[in-house]
Amino acid sequence: MGASLAYTPPMLRTAPRRFAVALASALLILPALTYSGEGEGTDGEARDKKDKPKLHLIADPAVGFTPVTVVLTGQLSGVSRQDPNFCHAAVTWIRIDPGQSEEEGFKVREDPVCLHPKEEVFVPTSFTKTFVLGRPGSYLVRLMVEGKDGTRIVSSYSKIEVLRVQ
Repeated sequence: MGASLAYTPPMLRTAPRRFAVALASALLILPALTYSGEGEGTDGEARDKKDKPKLHLIADPAVGFTPVTVVLTGQLSGVSRQDPNFCHAAVTWIRIDPGQSEEEGFKVREDPVCLHPKEEVFVPTSFTKTFVLGRPGSYLVRLMVEGKDGTRIVSSYSKIEVLRVQ
């Protein structure tokens, strides 16, 4: 009568021990994996990725009912405010409407001209555009900034979902 009705397979009896060993190993290895070497001057590749120009795009609102007015805001980072290559750079807004391919997308190019002396370099880091979207469906928007030498910085797509009013 002292026998237990519950049977535990042998592999489940050792699972807690294996879990503890795996957890301890992860805690010992994790600090080594996350060390970036900043300030040491030994990890140039990590610094290059951090300093690489980036363009982050946000759509507000990302979901709305027809017609929805969406304000797009792009933030440029990793470019010096005194970089003459990006002083008044060309900006292209790309909008792909429901059912369109990327090639068929709507593009708006803004190509400002520097009207100031060459020594007064100014690189904008924030860009905004407003679209009114009247057709229900999923829209994709993207921002591209192009320097005078042809260097392009492109954001990832932001998705906007337009819902039908019922």
